Amino acid sequence: MRRPGPAWLITALLLAVVAWLVADRDDRKDPRSASAWEVADLLGGQEPGFDRVTGSGPFTFPRDHGPHPGYRHEWWYLTGHLADADGRRYGFQWTLFRFGLTADLPDVPRPSAWRSDAIYMAHFAVTDVADGRFHAAERFARPALGLAGARAVPFAAWLGPWRLSAATGAAFPWRLEAADDGVALDVRLVPTKPVIAQGDDGTSRKGPGPGNASRYYTLPRLAVEGTLHLAGERRAVTGSAWLDREWGSSALGPGVVGWDWFGLQLDDGRDLMLYRLRRADGTTDPFSGGSLVGHAGRKAPLAAADFSIEVRERWRAPDGVAYPSRWRVRVPAHGLDLDVRPVLAAQELRLAVRYWEGAVEVGGSVGGRGYAELTGYAESGGAAPPR
Repeated sequence: MRRPGPAWLITALLLAVVAWLVADRDDRKDPRSASAWEVADLLGGQEPGFDRVTGSGPFTFPRDHGPHPGYRHEWWYLTGHLADADGRRYGFQWTLFRFGLTADLPDVPRPSAWRSDAIYMAHFAVTDVADGRFHAAERFARPALGLAGARAVPFAAWLGPWRLSAATGAAFPWRLEAADDGVALDVRLVPTKPVIAQGDDGTSRKGPGPGNASRYYTLPRLAVEGTLHLAGERRAVTGSAWLDREWGSSALGPGVVGWDWFGLQLDDGRDLMLYRLRRADGTTDPFSGGSLVGHAGRKAPLAAADFSIEVRERWRAPDGVAYPSRWRVRVPAHGLDLDVRPVLAAQELRLAVRYWEGAVEVGGSVGGRGYAELTGYAESGGAAPPR
């Protein structure tokens, strides 16, 4: 794992080159030809000129559904579980990332229409539980000539034809549209719980230094209905989704090489979000945390000492990289002792950023479903961390 700092300049150059290549041809990228970019490089370091998250306070909507171009990175992150009329189950992920390339775009006498100070990257994945199939795709574009972008009113966040949007204003319902190689999702989303401000009044600290933080809110339960095209068939589907919104500049503290994140919708109506920040020596960073949201949307914050995540099993990718693949998750003060396991072990996204993101099911003291995200394992060779 490279240290944040000069490596970010290399990453930014790579992003700029990719943007130049794809913007005037095709906004898709072949992940097989990509060198994996490291999460700590994308989210670490202190690139000068960008705004930094140094305070907290309430969110303002619809403004905060839209973009925050003064910050170096942000994302709109949707994960969810679906089922069709026959009871077949599916997982889905759709994520739009914005990465700032420079904080100050100099004036030029005759600017190009392709000129941009950022690049957008989107990921789309569908898990077919019954068939044991996982499909993942990626697109890139710069926010020029409408190829990619985001706005608050009427709300929209898009890259090419992949789009999350509201019909009018920023009010719900929202619509998600994405398709790749015969797999397509077109669904309507309506929240059934209020916005949850994560961390300290919406500011999530990820490290000890000034600005090692992000603004972070969640919609932990959205009712979903629409259609899924898969294996040549169109299926009506319903289910539940989770939305994470986060933005900042340098969200990770020094020495953090990745994280294990969980967003779990429990059958008793509670919603659990946890993230374990992993240090280079395999230990848990003290800035790990999370929250437990009750039936009516009341949040109980969780510090690193309030929960434990024990790896029970591991799955190896074809090249030998090992990822955790079953966990015992305990939150003693809230009576939770959970067995969390993937619905399919092989849910690794081998894209420009290589990571594992997949649908999971929950057993133990209470059942449920959710998603887990595991980053930094490919860069470290998949070594098992100390427990």
